[in-house]
Amino acid sequence: MDGAGNARPCGIGAPLVPYLVGGKRRPGVGAGTIFSRNGEMQMAQFIKPPSVERNANARAPLVAIVSFDAGGPVTTHIVIDDGRKRRTVTYDASHDPVAGLAIIGMRADTGHQIEVSAVDAAGDAMGPVTLAYRTPPLPEGNAEIPNFTLVTSMPDQMQPGFTIVSIRRGAPNRAIWSTPRQFKFMTGWSMLVAFDEEGEVVWYYIADARIAGVHRLENGNLFYHHVDFRSIEMDMTGRVIRQFYADKRPFGAIDDPSAIPIDAQSLHHQPHQMPNGNFLALTANARDIENYYTSETDPDAPRKTQPVVGDNIVEFNAAGEVVWNWNTFDHLDVYRWCYHLLEVYWHTRGFPDHLDWTHGNGVTYDANDDSVIVSLRHQDAIIKIDKASREIKWILGDPKGWGTAFKPKLLKPAHDLRWHYHGHNPRVTSDGTIVMYDNGIVRAIPFDPPAEPHQCFARAIEYEVDEDKMEVAEVWTSSDDEDPERVISWAMGDAHRLQNDNMLVIDSLCLPNREQLNRRVKLQDLTWNEWNRAEWHPSDFPYWARIRELKRNDARDVVFELHMDDPYDIVRWECFGGARVAGLYPAGVKEG
Repeated sequence: MDGAGNARPCGIGAPLVPYLVGGKRRPGVGAGTIFSRNGEMQMAQFIKPPSVERNANARAPLVAIVSFDAGGPVTTHIVIDDGRKRRTVTYDASHDPVAGLAIIGMRADTGHQIEVSAVDAAGDAMGPVTLAYRTPPLPEGNAEIPNFTLVTSMPDQMQPGFTIVSIRRGAPNRAIWSTPRQFKFMTGWSMLVAFDEEGEVVWYYIADARIAGVHRLENGNLFYHHVDFRSIEMDMTGRVIRQFYADKRPFGAIDDPSAIPIDAQSLHHQPHQMPNGNFLALTANARDIENYYTSETDPDAPRKTQPVVGDNIVEFNAAGEVVWNWNTFDHLDVYRWCYHLLEVYWHTRGFPDHLDWTHGNGVTYDANDDSVIVSLRHQDAIIKIDKASREIKWILGDPKGWGTAFKPKLLKPAHDLRWHYHGHNPRVTSDGTIVMYDNGIVRAIPFDPPAEPHQCFARAIEYEVDEDKMEVAEVWTSSDDEDPERVISWAMGDAHRLQNDNMLVIDSLCLPNREQLNRRVKLQDLTWNEWNRAEWHPSDFPYWARIRELKRNDARDVVFELHMDDPYDIVRWECFGGARVAGLYPAGVKEG
């Protein structure tokens, strides 16, 4: 592994001993001799026989590498058997086995039999050769990996595939008052994890910086944003393919001459790949605004010039060139704001004392009509933008506070529905509906009194928008006031409608599920006042996260549920978001 954590070319290190027939070495035969299934010695058709090694990149330790030399291009079939499941992976002749072929999706601390065979261009077969391999255990220590608890798994009713999530950690306190060590503990680490249908970890990657949203690209690689405003494309062995960065970021240039600069002050939250191969991203930009607000509770408080952060949506290409943008400062009313304008989000990300005006937290492309849909948490709105004209097509959210010019864009409720508040990450379904995660906090627009934390709960929502009538209907929701499983999850979150019509819902930042939070504080004692240390805030307590797959019906039947937490309530665990993916291999590699 090099200094950047990238894998060196495969084949480095001592190969593991090939599988021994009957568990014993044949007398007079060397340790490198290979046998066929019937135990007879096989004439070596490989120039260099297959071997299996642990991935050279220690950041992705559950990946193994099979390598061999067949003297030319071959199609390789690899059968992986852990005694529970047998599956086959096929690499076509474009993949060089001398460089190494990755085996991905194995459970930790488990013995595997790996059977390798190959066919050359003439149709001549080599093998099969059977190798033995044991995956390493998961990390130890409550600060290195959360406690995973499987509550429910019904594989026959689930969407097949793997669940990839972004996991983060921190101390149970408010970030603005973290000690330097606590801040490094939070920002200098992250984990991407893939779970199988039984909630077992089958792949993970340890990053050296906090990760926000993760997106799986068409080629099978992962694409994600770091908290320090870098965007990374990485394959599943942990090899960084390319790296973008905001060239005006407050942290300065990065130590990577191959990194691709983007004209931006930041890159944050959830990236999105477009059908043309370009990327949509949220970039924060700051401006000084005169006569601006100084209080969220007192409309008569004196105003002053304030540094304010808004969002600029950008589309950039592989060269880092911004080919399209939509800046909230140019299209929205900067004096229309929502609760948490004064929160400290940007203070800990290189923008000290800046107000958080829009807080974009999800952007996606709608190929149905060449439009962009963005979630602005601190506008309590989902906004659809015509990409060609940059005109707003509609605004989905509480209509209060929008000026005259925006009122024709406001969607009207087609029935009695509850507006979303401080929502997250909209996505377009195959039916054209909109799925989003609603954190559901505050439930008011200033200066109406906000709902207290104990009065709020989070949920996933599916909306249907009738653009001709400019109406919106709530099609489905994951929770309601009568739901005994509802949670208070005041930030982040994710929701997907899956191919089998189920819903994947990730509750990212859940408060302890109990009335008495500690010996002195009850749930009813919490407030949203992040600045007042005399009051208790949700961030003062250890969070936990929940991943669920639910039936998209009125009963909301749960077919998969996994919790992640610290059993000692010392570490705060977060699951920013994730997705269900059909497989873990690169595009073109067949899994079965």
